[in-house]
Amino acid sequence: MDGLSAMALPAVKLSRRLEDYLEAVLMLSREDGVARVSDIAERTEVSKPTVTAALKSLSQAGLVNHGRYQVATLTKAGEVVARRIRGRHEALVEFMVDLLDLDVERAEANACRMEHVVDDVVLDRLSLLAEVIGQYSFEKAEWLERFSAYRKQRGQRGAGRVRA
Repeated sequence: MDGLSAMALPAVKLSRRLEDYLEAVLMLSREDGVARVSDIAERTEVSKPTVTAALKSLSQAGLVNHGRYQVATLTKAGEVVARRIRGRHEALVEFMVDLLDLDVERAEANACRMEHVVDDVVLDRLSLLAEVIGQYSFEKAEWLERFSAYRKQRGQRGAGRVRA
């Protein structure tokens, strides 16, 4: 565990939307080198005043640095939280694309919603399942073919399994 991961994080419960803004700051910083309010607004599909208010909340929580007419930057704690959120997102996308045979666009959209609500135990189990299947790559293709055939047999959406 690196120094950032091991540090004490602010004891604040972030809403789904605040997590989205934090993740947007991380991704924009990685992609463009900076996270401007206008770019965050475009990425999260909200107004600039809404982003400014969110950045103020994140700043008060000690997760971002942002002043009037300035770019947003992550604090060390903010980077830890944003990387954790992004890691959850990427793990979910990978699972859905590689094992559920979903297209990337659908997987991304669903991961954006799921990353905020799935707990660590479920996410760990999904990751372990993906690892196990990945270890048997020669059988993975056969497994995916059988899964695809089963889905088609049951109908694209398929019915949920009934447990006694």
